[in-house]
Amino acid sequence: MSLQFESLSLKNFGPYREIDSLQLQTNPESPIVLIHGENTLGKTSLFRALRWCLYGAPQAGKKASESVRELNEYMNRPALADGETDMQVAIKFTANGQQFNLTRTARFAGGAGPSVSADLRIDSQVVQNASIDVEIGRQLHPQISEFFLFDGELLRDFYDRLNSDRERDLLKQSIESVLGIPALQRAAIDIGVMTSDVLQRQAKAMKNKKEAESTQQRLLKLMSRQESLDKDRAEIEKARRKARSDLENVNERIASVEELKADAREMEMLETLIKDSEAERQRLSEEMRTLLARGWLAPASAKLSAALTRVKAQNDAAQQTQGEIGTARDRVDFLEKQIQGGTCPTCHQELPRPDAATQQELTNVKAELQRLVDEASTGPDLQRERRLGALIDTVTITTYQDKQDQLNKVLTALYDRNRRLSTVKDRLKDNDAARIRQLGNEQERLEQAIARYSDQLRKFDVDQEKINSDQKRLAGVLRRLSGAQPTLAAEAFFFEYIQDLIDRTIGRYRERTRAEVEQAATAMFMKLIRDPEGYDGIQIGHDYRVDLVGKHGPAMKTSEGGRQLIALSLIGALKQAAVRGGPVVLDSPLARLDLEHRENVLLRWVPELGTQAILLVQSGELTEQQAQNIMGSRVGQAYRILRPNNDPEEATIERTR
Repeated sequence: MSLQFESLSLKNFGPYREIDSLQLQTNPESPIVLIHGENTLGKTSLFRALRWCLYGAPQAGKKASESVRELNEYMNRPALADGETDMQVAIKFTANGQQFNLTRTARFAGGAGPSVSADLRIDSQVVQNASIDVEIGRQLHPQISEFFLFDGELLRDFYDRLNSDRERDLLKQSIESVLGIPALQRAAIDIGVMTSDVLQRQAKAMKNKKEAESTQQRLLKLMSRQESLDKDRAEIEKARRKARSDLENVNERIASVEELKADAREMEMLETLIKDSEAERQRLSEEMRTLLARGWLAPASAKLSAALTRVKAQNDAAQQTQGEIGTARDRVDFLEKQIQGGTCPTCHQELPRPDAATQQELTNVKAELQRLVDEASTGPDLQRERRLGALIDTVTITTYQDKQDQLNKVLTALYDRNRRLSTVKDRLKDNDAARIRQLGNEQERLEQAIARYSDQLRKFDVDQEKINSDQKRLAGVLRRLSGAQPTLAAEAFFFEYIQDLIDRTIGRYRERTRAEVEQAATAMFMKLIRDPEGYDGIQIGHDYRVDLVGKHGPAMKTSEGGRQLIALSLIGALKQAAVRGGPVVLDSPLARLDLEHRENVLLRWVPELGTQAILLVQSGELTEQQAQNIMGSRVGQAYRILRPNNDPEEATIERTR
């Protein structure tokens, strides 16, 4: 990613009446922008202004539509009292060689909520309003914003989230979805369905009656096992739906409690969004399955193209040889006529008298002609060239990849919504009122039942793998039996090959991804921690449970500061996996760290996050003098937030470097 923030402008956002153009450009030698501000002066307002401009929501975990009713909290009240109605934030950034100018405006007029509009220009092109979020998402997608736009609160929560079963599973799914593993799993299921279909067609097409009956019996048993598995799966899914229905009733009872109505509304909205995302996921999966069924030759396009290139080269060579043979024959005819005497057939002049050289040339040309005829066994095979050209599919793979990209975005959105839903449920559970505690406990019981049903469904996946394995063996038997139709045999072999390839790819890819994140997180942690020789590193289990490993065994206890270093290391590793390069913006990231660890974070962690780092800090984290001593010329831009008139609703920013 070659994205870099260039400038930020604010009008009537929070305490900022007007900031014309806060310059943010950096270069590789000085990639850090440092903004100092004491508590309550406006660091978080600046951070939220940036997020609101990009995504329409000042706070993480909220959609733009949810945030509209809260925007009045950010409108500068002195400006509103003076009759101004617009709150506006504009940001300029470059990405992949293009200039982006994004402006978001909230207009407060009348008693209703504000009207929000956005304007995006890419170079000289004005982007339609409906496409703005899509264009911004292509550069900095909101679902992975936690890996480049985060504050101290996120750091505090991140470690605990990784050691909560529900959150850890969601995080694991999110990381794997970014890398395409669920798409591979869905492809494997679709391949199994198509394999079963072709096996049935093969069995029906067999000529040997005895062999056909035996094979059909095995197919019936296999289908019976599949039907039994499908039945059990349907029963568990029914029980899970019942538990979810009961959970909805509990949620409705929770919604009747006045102090939790807002949480209940948010939970209902999130569940609706999750349902919509699931429907979108199912639609994309079906389209991908259809693509795979229709374009089953697409994976062979590369080999077919190579074969076509070879055939074209052979045909070109054959045509060239035929031309050389024609030229040699013409020369033989000419020399023979010259020896026999006569006139030139072209110019009708009398041919020169032959001599010994003429006779020798004739002998040589005849020999060359014979050599060319002997080597040119056949002429060009144009029919084969046309057949190969017709088999090459250049559309399916590209379309499938586009669908997979869309699916990854849907799955990332699902992760974010489920995470936010978990946070709301935790708030409901932890309420002090006895009635709410009872409802929270009932909610937790139903969630545990749903989790058990989900575990059982995952076990069914193992049974499905066994059926798929038996299906492969039966396919091998069918290939060896006489009477099999070549077309069906080739189709079955192709699906069997793809199934095996996908299964092995999923296993290797999942393990490699986990190992790479673990390795990157360990490398970062060792650069940050004091006395790194006392640690073996960070261990990430196959379920993404995180442990700090010491020299005397795993699962070391650590302090709040140590937990923050682990969180920083994991966030850095995940950012490298999901958002390579680009900017990172951190609000108060150093509060729990001592000076040595702060220095390690600034010198060793921040530079590895990307090509631009914007840090908003207060003096308790890092003074201006400490910043100069630690980072020196690595700071490309430095600013200080001031309150010029001792008014908490008025702030300005001045450049210090």
